This record gives sequence, C-alpha cells and structure tokens, in this order.
Amino acid sequence: MIHLYIAAIIFSLTVAMLLEAALPLFAESKAPLLRWFRNLTLSALAVCTTLLVSALFWASSRALGVTPGSGALAAMGLPIWAQWIATFILLDTITYTLHRLSHAVPWLWRLHAIHHSDIELDATTTHRHHPGESMVAALVNLPLLLILAPPVWAVLAYSITAVTVATFSHSSVALPDWLDKVLRRLIVTPAFHRVHHSANQIQTDSNYATVFSVLDFLFRSASPTVPDKGRSLTIGLETGRDPANQTLKAILLAPFRRKIALDPIGPSTTRTNSAS
Repeated sequence: MIHLYIAAIIFSLTVAMLLEAALPLFAESKAPLLRWFRNLTLSALAVCTTLLVSALFWASSRALGVTPGSGALAAMGLPIWAQWIATFILLDTITYTLHRLSHAVPWLWRLHAIHHSDIELDATTTHRHHPGESMVAALVNLPLLLILAPPVWAVLAYSITAVTVATFSHSSVALPDWLDKVLRRLIVTPAFHRVHHSANQIQTDSNYATVFSVLDFLFRSASPTVPDKGRSLTIGLETGRDPANQTLKAILLAPFRRKIALDPIGPSTTRTNSAS
C-alpha cells in the first residue's frame, strides 16, 4: 500500500508543478533547483522516518490482535460507509489539531518552523518537513489508529487526499478568483494557505487546515485571503532567511540549537476570524 502513497506524492507533485508553469502566480518564475533539492531531500528523510514508525505500528497491531473492524468505530455499530466518513473527519481534525499545537508549543514549533522557513512557496514546500516532526505526527496518529481500527483503505484514501490537496494548496498557482473563492469554502486552496506561510506571525498562526478549510472557520482560526492572491506577502519567517540558514545541514540542526533562528517574530496585526 505504501507504493500507492508514494505514487500519489509523485503524481500530485508533477501535476502541481505543471500547473505552476501554466498558471504561474508570478510573471517571472525562477528555477530554484537547489531549493527543490533541499525540500525533496527533506521529504525523503521524512517519509523514511514515517515508514519506520509505521513498521512499529504494524508489529504492535499484530501483537495486540488489532484488525480493521475490531476497534472503536466498529464497536459503535457504524456501517462501512459511515466508518469511511468518520475516518476522514477524525484524521483531518487530528491533523488540524496537531498543526495548531505545533504553532503553540515551543518544542513542536522548533520542528515545524523548518516547514515555514522556506522563503519561497511552491509545490515542493509541501514536503519540506523535519524528520523529527514526521516522527511526532506518526507517534500521535498511530496509537489512535490502533484504538479506532478504521478500514485500511479509508486511511490510505485520506492519506492520498491529504497529500494531493496539500501539494495543490502549497503550489504557486494563480487560480481565477471566482474558482478559488468557491473551492476554499470546502477545501484548502493556494490563496487560502499562502496566508499561513506569511512572515507576519498573526497570519502564520491561522489557516491551519490540511484538507477541509471548514475546520478553520469552525474553530475560528481562518484569516482572510489577500486581494492579490498572496503576491504581496513576504513568505517564510522574519529570521533565518540568509543562505547560511537555508543549507540542508542548517535546516536539520536548527531545532536543536540553543538559540533557534527560526522564531516567528513578524509584526502584530488584528486577526480576522473570517475569510473572504
């Protein structure tokens, strides 16, 4: 099954990059091959970390006799179709919660700041995560999966949906305003998520959703999109923008430094809890 997930990563990344070429957000696009290399190397490290933790999960599930249909979802008497819906809602809500905590808990932020330290935003930024953050996410999700024991294909379907939507929402694509406005009422779009990668901390601490943007509206963490689709936003963090802090070695070591150079210290503004 993991090969299907990896195939989804490659396919969504390829499609997103083609869309970036066809509908570029900026008139002049660069070819940041070195940045792409760093981001995709981090992606490979993160995926390997997740696979190691996943192997531990499967070993634990076999030892405990946990099988799909033997957990909390089945105990509630939910039919398969309802278990699928519940799996999507629960996993996306867990992802949203962990993401929001990663902006509030200092040691989690140290790991998550690597994702925000990219000073440009495109489809490859989707996969710019520290391996430590991927391990934390896996260690949070896997025990819950043991308890819930949802349908395996539902988990895979959510994972593929999440990586596809996330790749799309990080892409440097200029969708027509009307289309982006319609889509972002339900799912996360490039204009909606681009605000989350602003160097302005108030904007950074908003628009946390991965798949369903309704979570941000429901939990009052949505910030409005900007009129120019995000062209005027300063992407990244206020600190750590120099080349020395953007090397692969510096990125991997950043969470363990005594004085991290990735703290979000953007100017404060009044947060708006609704999006346009």
